[in-house]
Amino acid sequence: MGVTITARKRVVALISIGALALAGCSSPDNSGSGSSAAQGEIDTSAVLKFASAGPLRDLDPALQTSYGAWGYLFLVWDRLTMLDKDDKIVPGLAKEWNFVEDGSVLELKLRDDVKFHDGTPFDAEAVKVNIERGKTLEGSTLKSDLADIESVEVVDATTARLKLVKGKGVQLPASFTGTAGMMVSPKAIKDGADIKNNPGTAGSGPYIATQLVPQEKLVLKRADNYWDPNVGRLGGIELQRVPDAAARLNGLQSGQVDLAPLSSAGEIATVEKIVTPGSGLQQHQVKFKNVVGIYLRANKGDLVKPEVRQAIAHAVDPEAISALFSGYCTPTRQVVPETDPSRIPSYTYPYEFSVDKAKALVQQAGGAKVTVTFAAGTNAEQPANVVQASLRAAGVDATLNPVPNTENEPRFIAGDFELMVGTSWSPKADPAATVNTYMLNTYKLAADPSLIADKAAEAANPTLPMDKRAPLYQDIWKTTLEQAWFVPLCNQTNANVSKANIVGTDNIPMSNIGIWDLRHIAVKK
Repeated sequence: MGVTITARKRVVALISIGALALAGCSSPDNSGSGSSAAQGEIDTSAVLKFASAGPLRDLDPALQTSYGAWGYLFLVWDRLTMLDKDDKIVPGLAKEWNFVEDGSVLELKLRDDVKFHDGTPFDAEAVKVNIERGKTLEGSTLKSDLADIESVEVVDATTARLKLVKGKGVQLPASFTGTAGMMVSPKAIKDGADIKNNPGTAGSGPYIATQLVPQEKLVLKRADNYWDPNVGRLGGIELQRVPDAAARLNGLQSGQVDLAPLSSAGEIATVEKIVTPGSGLQQHQVKFKNVVGIYLRANKGDLVKPEVRQAIAHAVDPEAISALFSGYCTPTRQVVPETDPSRIPSYTYPYEFSVDKAKALVQQAGGAKVTVTFAAGTNAEQPANVVQASLRAAGVDATLNPVPNTENEPRFIAGDFELMVGTSWSPKADPAATVNTYMLNTYKLAADPSLIADKAAEAANPTLPMDKRAPLYQDIWKTTLEQAWFVPLCNQTNANVSKANIVGTDNIPMSNIGIWDLRHIAVKK
């Protein structure tokens, strides 16, 4: 069945170069929750009803403006590399990857047993077609991810050699775990298939899209003869976009929803009360790597004044934000988690909470006026209100600017807003990708790129071992925090709540960054 469209309104613990160059990488842990004996007999005809707040505009990997939609796409499009539940980069369509010739080439060894669902073989030519499409397609959001690739050489069916810009490309194996690594059938591309709205059999993922209602739902059916028998064990999945966390929780309690992530203010505390023996529900909690924080466009409005940015950093108390989440948002003053080698050791944040210091800086700047943008109806709404009140207490003329969840990130990236309270700072599987995404390219928070560009270029060299790269990234984070381009506040907790017969809720890769790869989920009979 083709996709029907209803018109509507509008990654990780860092790994070393040695691990990136892994040959014969181990397969991801597909065991789900416990052993198969503990799981019981799997109902392969079951249709899972899943609800999340993630935006859903379309299904084209090259046109996604927010990583919040990735969870939908993971099920349709296979990727070159993947992340497992422990944030390790593991094989996907690429079995092995190695930086060769002094780091000037990334060589991919590909699976030889995969076909797109339209019958087209997956091979090195498919990799070439997809990378070239991502680099050249009008409106492609993959151009920055793929910018370090100069060209793709097809050596043979199972070997692709990516020729790299000199001294760059170390983050590519990590980038390939997301949309940059998603593969679309070359035949579908050549035939001009509607990849956005009606991809049909253009993917090679564990499921095939059968119905798409933008911003509302995606319906999938299991793909026959998928190359990994340990995943795609459902008859289908109905993914509903339900922005309101209370509505997702009500759906779980009423039985209309089988599985949903919850992390909104107060929702985790509610989950603790209702998920009890005999409730028919279970939960698995994951601490977010994502950082709730304040994005500052330091070249816009009064934020061009360092004193104003410093005042904002002093004015907001992370403990007050944590209290909104009933303590389930752990205060942090760094931009990467404890497990990341680029985290700054023994760091003292330069702008401790102090209303008096914030007031003095505002007066020194001659006053300040800012607009606090946030995505209405999301986890950012209550923090944004606290930020506004905190800034006003410090003498800043702060007004709220609620915008739809589907618009706030793309419009901030486009430069429409000066300040945004968000939950989307998501450390990548390699710090080079984090720097590219947030500081130098997509978000472009580095108002003065010259302060970090040289170190970023040096650290992105594939020939450098991690112990040489990490200090360079630590210096970049120090500059980011000192310049107050971003103010980190806390790390949320996510609870994957489901019916008791759902298997694999402890094996949902990327749920610690607010998205979800449901390929391992199954239902017991």
